[in-house]
Amino acid sequence: MQKTIKYAMVAFVAIITVAGCKKEINYNEQLLAKGNGCKLTTLKADLDFLGSYTITFAYDALGRISKATTGPETNTYTYSASKITAVDESGYMAEIVLENGRAVSSGSKGIIMVGGVFYDYTRKYTYNNDGYLVQVKNYLNSDLSTTDNLTYSNGNLVKAVSVSGDLRFTETTTYSYSNDIAVNTYEISDPLSYHVDYFPGGYFGKQSKNVLIKSVSKTVDQDGKPFSDDIITFTSQYDAKGNASSLNFSNISTFYPSSGPSTTETYNAKYTLSYTCN
Repeated sequence: MQKTIKYAMVAFVAIITVAGCKKEINYNEQLLAKGNGCKLTTLKADLDFLGSYTITFAYDALGRISKATTGPETNTYTYSASKITAVDESGYMAEIVLENGRAVSSGSKGIIMVGGVFYDYTRKYTYNNDGYLVQVKNYLNSDLSTTDNLTYSNGNLVKAVSVSGDLRFTETTTYSYSNDIAVNTYEISDPLSYHVDYFPGGYFGKQSKNVLIKSVSKTVDQDGKPFSDDIITFTSQYDAKGNASSLNFSNISTFYPSSGPSTTETYNAKYTLSYTCN
């Protein structure tokens, strides 16, 4: 329920788990009308106290990501009509299962560790008749971990309510947007990324049409008592072709322990993106 690490590491996690745990450059322009003929080739992330890293991307003849490399780690991607598969240099595999070009589930075996125990995780996706993702069920092994219900307005994801499987915690997040149309905004600023194993190409239904500028999350326990708050603001810069060339975000997190005063943490990160264009 704490977004700080998630947002800081999402680009790297995206490479490890096929998707990433935002609007991104449209690698598969046949699926999205917003492509501009550019491909993201390099991402540099400066993550405050977590340090920095650089990811380089390679593409196949159809313009899809074929490899992503950071330092000694490389992930290789393969595609079929029913599946996208990622394998890292150690042989760990993750996949997105597709039906009619849209993700219906995703996950990986033994990739999440809790208390020294490795778990398989799976996400299952439900869409409405308008083509928007409206529900995500998250499982650890076969046990329901959380259920996310998503609400849209005016073409944007505006609210997400995540309820833990044991009903002990509920996180409510609201998203705010500018009036600018999102074209090639890096994935960390697409709110869907918090709810799916994100992968570019329009596999998770319709994306929000405007540029995300803020998210506000409040988590409460089963008695309605506050557990944590998160406020994240996003600032982007764009090149002449409309690609997001840099993205900055600031995260303020407040935690409410069962005893003692609340504590507040702040976190800032910057992403710098480079492209090649036709």
